[in-house]
Parts: sequence; C-alpha cells; structure tokens
Amino acid sequence: MAIDLKDFLGEYLLEVNPNNESNEPYRQVPTSDLDNKVVAIYFSAHWCGPCQHLTPILAKHYKEVQSELQDRFDIVFLSSDENEIAFNEYFGSMPWKALPYSERDREKKLSKKLNVDGIPTLVVLSADGKVISNDGVGDIYEQNVDAIRYWLNGGLKSDENYEWLGVSCQGCQMKPLIGERYHCSVCDNYNLCTKCQENGHEHELMIIPQKLTTIANLVWKGIKVDP
Repeated sequence: MAIDLKDFLGEYLLEVNPNNESNEPYRQVPTSDLDNKVVAIYFSAHWCGPCQHLTPILAKHYKEVQSELQDRFDIVFLSSDENEIAFNEYFGSMPWKALPYSERDREKKLSKKLNVDGIPTLVVLSADGKVISNDGVGDIYEQNVDAIRYWLNGGLKSDENYEWLGVSCQGCQMKPLIGERYHCSVCDNYNLCTKCQENGHEHELMIIPQKLTTIANLVWKGIKVDP
C-alpha cells in the first residue's frame, strides 16, 4: 500500500515560524516539501498522557540527527486535540510540521487509511509512500535515536544485529542477546543465540520475530502498558 501524502494532507502544512517576522507563530509550507523524504505521521493530542510522555523524547531524537539527515526525514503532526488553543500550545513544543487544525477532517481520513486505532501512533512512510513501520512508537522506545536511522535505511536492525533488551543467552550468557533469538517454550525463560542453538537443546526451539518484543521492551524499560 502506497500513500500519496498530498492527496491526504492537502497543499499546505504548518511549521513554527523561526523568526516570527509577522508576529505569527506558524507559517505555511507546501506539502511538496515532503517529496523524496521518509515521513513519520504522528497522531497525537495535548490531552493524551502517553503522547505527553513521547513527544519530548521524539523531539530530542529528531533534533539529534538533523545534521546527518541532510533533509531526508520529516515528521508531520496530526492532531486529535479538542480545540485550536490546545493544538497551538501542543504544536508549539514540536520542531516539525503539522496539518492545520482547520483541516482535521483530513486527519480522520488518513487515520482510517492507516488503520490507526489509538494515540500516540507513529506511522513511518518511505519516500515512495510505502509503510516502513506502523509501530514507530515502539521503534522509538526500543531503538531510541537509532530508530530514525533505521527508518532511513528501510527498516530496523537486521536479524543478525538486533539487540534483545533484557534477554540473555542461557548458553554463553551474552546479555543482551544479539542476533536471532531461539526460545524454548517448555523451559522457564530459556533463550539461546544462533551459535549456542547449534549445540542443540532437549526441547524444540522456535525463532522469535523481532516485532513481538515491542510490549516486552516497553515493560522492561518501565513504561506502563495498559491492557
């Protein structure tokens, strides 16, 4: 599924006016500024507690990589705020672009297109409009600033370099376990790295896909996850 952002976002977006020359806090920028960029669509709202927790973290990482991005990445805030005052206050804390509050009907259409069922949600699109990640929130909490670098390379870490935070290999005691993770569902919390699983195990081992770690890593990092 490829997304044409201009179809959903319209002709213009907002960004903070750096010089505030006209006493206006924001200025219009053409949506075409997103052309040929990896774009993260940030569904969020001022009233949302988890959003309030994520936004400064995301802003920090966004600023950290600006010098190396060379204008290849951007974020667009799509608001679920209850009024324009709340939108203005919240957007004022963000260093990226936003869909104007008056265009919030477009937010509903894009939210439906991307199957967004709650906030915060961060959907990352490639330069040709294909979904790189529909769990950008989990990516940021798992990989921190490196998540943005991996999005620019088309995804997260390859299987052989993936770090399983909070997980160790019961064979060689490597912690965190790096690479493919082989798990025994019979033994209690038993995992092996690729090299150690070659020595065999008394029970059948299964490979754990990377994305199944999202909730586990959030809990391990002390971030509350509501059922």
